[in-house]
Amino acid sequence: MDRFTSVLLVAGLGCFALAFVLSGLYPWLITDAKQTEATIAEVAYNVTTEFKQLKEMYPVAFADAYPTADECLTDRDLASADDDDPRRAQSDDAWRAAHAFALQAGRDTYVAEACWHCHSQFVRPVANETQRFGRIRVPADENNALQRPMMFGTRRVGPDLTNEGGKRSNDWHVAHFSDPTGTSPGSIMPAYTWFFRDGHQVFRTIDPDSAERTGIATSRRYPVPGVYATQADAEAALQRASDATPDNLSTERKRLVVGESEGPTPNALNVIAYLQWLGTWTDDDRREPQQ
Repeated sequence: MDRFTSVLLVAGLGCFALAFVLSGLYPWLITDAKQTEATIAEVAYNVTTEFKQLKEMYPVAFADAYPTADECLTDRDLASADDDDPRRAQSDDAWRAAHAFALQAGRDTYVAEACWHCHSQFVRPVANETQRFGRIRVPADENNALQRPMMFGTRRVGPDLTNEGGKRSNDWHVAHFSDPTGTSPGSIMPAYTWFFRDGHQVFRTIDPDSAERTGIATSRRYPVPGVYATQADAEAALQRASDATPDNLSTERKRLVVGESEGPTPNALNVIAYLQWLGTWTDDDRREPQQ
């Protein structure tokens, strides 16, 4: 019996050692030595639509997260800017800088939180995996700085994330971090409560006439984007929203209130940016970053 146990122990250690060697050897074998590895700046050159939406959805956390946030113009900002406005060019550079920062920080957090243990990033050419997770992963997908080291994953407790980018909305990811079972019934993923912070937010209460017509409670209120650290900051935001309200809609001002709320942290935005990038970049997308 002792001999059998020893054989099992040696076999187990041997399999572990082989897997360890292959995990390091395989990425080297599939890398094209003739093609230089894309930098973070290169993979961040094409800013995803979802990343730009983060500024409009979570402006306070976005401003806290990225040094160039003020220079990143939203579609609303661009609509009011002249064609020759120099801020347009500055905005493109600012978006790319923020995107690059978010991708690196998001990936680092993804690794630190051990997301790669339960979520693989390797769609294999077997067992109809394309029907579950999208296109098969190819060597060119690995040829960038965000894939060093590669995160093939150890098991698939959760879905493969190779092609996660753009599959779901930013709001879905925020809700998933807050309560995984709310978006994915049966999920064993823990709630990432540390991805959220308490604060204060401006709310708009429902119009009494609309509430009566629709049968919605008059206490119903809808959040205005932006969770502030203090009530004073939220009150200042309420004042700005009130000042921006046209005089012919003065009743709107009376329906603005400040209340306690909860919102994603900059770290959460970084992880979402990284997830929304996965599968959106290929080696054909290489761009020379601006100097």
